[in-house]
Amino acid sequence: MNSDAQARLSPTSWLMFAPVRHHSPRCAHHLRELVAAFAPQRILIEGPDELNRLMPLLQHKQAKAPLAAYLHTVAGDDALRCRAYVPLTPFSPEWVALREAARLRIGASFIDLPFATRVAHADNSAYFARAPEPTLADEPRADVIAALLAPSGCQDFDAWWERHFESGLDAPDARAYFASLLVFGELLREGAAMDADNAAREAHMAARISEALALGERCLVVCGAYHVAGISALLDAPAPPVTATAHEVGVHLIGYPMERFERSQRYGAGMPAPGYYQRVWHAWQAGDLTPYQQPFAALAIELAQALRENGIPVSLPDAMEAVSMAHRLAALRGCYPGLAELRESLRSTMLKDDSDAASFAATLASLLAQGPDGVLPPGMPVAPLLADAIAACLRHRMPSRFGESKKKDLDIYRNERHRAASQCLHQLRFLGVPYGERLAGPDFVNATDLGRVREIWSLRWITETATSLTENSRYGASLADAAVNKLLEQLAQPSGSPADLVLHVLAMGLDKVADQVLDGVERWLGNSYDALALAQGTARLALAFEARLALGGVGMARLLPLLERAFSQACIRLPWLGMTDAARSQAMLAALDDLHGMIRRQAQWTDPALFYDACASLHASEVAARVRGGAAAILTVSGTWSASQTSAALAATFALAHTAPQAIADYMQGFLRIARSWMLASPQHLDQLSAVLAAWSEDDFLTALPSMRLAFSQLSRRETDELARVLAGPSQAPDLAGERVPDMDTLRHSHVCREQVAAIMQRWGVGP
Repeated sequence: MNSDAQARLSPTSWLMFAPVRHHSPRCAHHLRELVAAFAPQRILIEGPDELNRLMPLLQHKQAKAPLAAYLHTVAGDDALRCRAYVPLTPFSPEWVALREAARLRIGASFIDLPFATRVAHADNSAYFARAPEPTLADEPRADVIAALLAPSGCQDFDAWWERHFESGLDAPDARAYFASLLVFGELLREGAAMDADNAAREAHMAARISEALALGERCLVVCGAYHVAGISALLDAPAPPVTATAHEVGVHLIGYPMERFERSQRYGAGMPAPGYYQRVWHAWQAGDLTPYQQPFAALAIELAQALRENGIPVSLPDAMEAVSMAHRLAALRGCYPGLAELRESLRSTMLKDDSDAASFAATLASLLAQGPDGVLPPGMPVAPLLADAIAACLRHRMPSRFGESKKKDLDIYRNERHRAASQCLHQLRFLGVPYGERLAGPDFVNATDLGRVREIWSLRWITETATSLTENSRYGASLADAAVNKLLEQLAQPSGSPADLVLHVLAMGLDKVADQVLDGVERWLGNSYDALALAQGTARLALAFEARLALGGVGMARLLPLLERAFSQACIRLPWLGMTDAARSQAMLAALDDLHGMIRRQAQWTDPALFYDACASLHASEVAARVRGGAAAILTVSGTWSASQTSAALAATFALAHTAPQAIADYMQGFLRIARSWMLASPQHLDQLSAVLAAWSEDDFLTALPSMRLAFSQLSRRETDELARVLAGPSQAPDLAGERVPDMDTLRHSHVCREQVAAIMQRWGVGP
């Protein structure tokens, strides 16, 4: 079969196929051998047609992988913002093909279907618009892979590939290796229906190959092993190549850190442990006879050092034993040592305590993923969004070149220039660009530090800053346009509340999109029936309304009527709050507190009577005890309940002392969040609570202890001192210099109690 497969690799003397797996060091090594043996006049590479625009950059002498081609366009009736990555490592066969073509001064071109054509299909548009990091690579068939794994003993496809096509394969030459890969590719196709996308791609590649052959060029085709059979079948009668659709496609070369190639990250077509394979590739280039084992010793020593820095005791002999064990394990399995054997031996020799398992796994994964950064060629065209961001940074005297850093202090309320710089930083942050870290200052989106009047930022321009800005080019050519388009994209998503986006509009100064966002809020109010979401959305709108003038926002005239509607709807739905997940009771309590806070500061959009009626209904319903406690506190401090009604509610809760101690603790947690001062001014209720706690058994006490601690941890230091004074009551002990002095019996009793409590707390791991 191998001789037949070798014949299919070269159907004519002018054509040779190199079936590969993306990012395989062995594929890349044998491809270089094949180029030397076959001596092609042109190398044709699987990759979208648009990548030919980047050919001078990809083949530039100073360009170094890892890099990625980034493509983006707007497609479909819904104007989806589609994008895709074509990542290249130093050991990617496609990268080696490009560099060999440049070194030998022969032609090279990409021959796959244009990206613009692929995204025109509705299913493709949805994938390229919504996948975390969409790529143009193929995935193996799950059914075939499962059949291969079953008898192999391998944990997954990557381990199987490693054993059969990387470290575990001893192919005599490049043709024999690629013949084996061709058979594997044909196995993947066997019995499978060809989808329209792959059929169109193979037809297009066959047409491009036929064009090159017609020019009399000796061609080497580098493509996925899956496609070779399909392309070969179409060479005799190729269809004309497909021209790109009318979609305008942006194509950029970006930095792409080695860690992003890790399969466990977002890149589905990646290899496991790209840092390990980078070391393997260096060994191949150095002519090492055992390239897959050459990195073992260095990795073991580096891992031992990293683990020691993390407090895990590992010695140099442990590292030496790991290397030796990897070879013994491979001999036992009857295969060459590879990544699987290295992983297992490192774990066996260096992980001595299961409590360190998580730290060990994270340290090993990080080490195996690390690799050198790529280098972009000089004089490379800059994406319009990147150029606009650089100009904005220069305008606001902020870092704009790699390595620059600065601390920025902004008076956003009184200084318009500072506010404009803040809006620029918020736009970058909204786009997910790694550049500015806010150290202090009001955060309206997350409702923190609102009492501050200045923002303090730590700014630093790093490689990923330029990469991320280029990636965000799909949203627009300027920071403001990109932020607007991403915001509108989020607004169109069916899940979530658009109230948060109102705050983003203000923080980023996007006045022109305010009406569209408020339209979204209005639609959301008309369709939302979730009491918690309504209450939380009302709080976000309230914050936006109160911050609008300070942030210089305009276009918010419609906020007040929307707020009135949101508050009313939240109150109407409040009695149904108990129908939400009980695990979210803390969020429910916070939402209640926010609504009550609006009434206490006499906000003009509130309806106190409607809210207090809703709280009374909520307290009478079967909801989480924490929420019922909060409702009781609101009714108490507002004067809606009389003192006798509050006493009755507390007495009914305290009556559960021996049947539901946890419920008492949760109820008090909600009550004390809102009515701490009222409780401290009511000694009779504190005495009642104290009596309940004293009557608890040890088991009841330990059951309720975590929630009770949370309840009283809400008190300030002054309030805690006041609580202790109230509970202690008037002292009968003699007074010394104005201080109470306990008698000896009290001291002895206190000492015994302290020892008992310390023993209980130590048993449960909550002691000092």
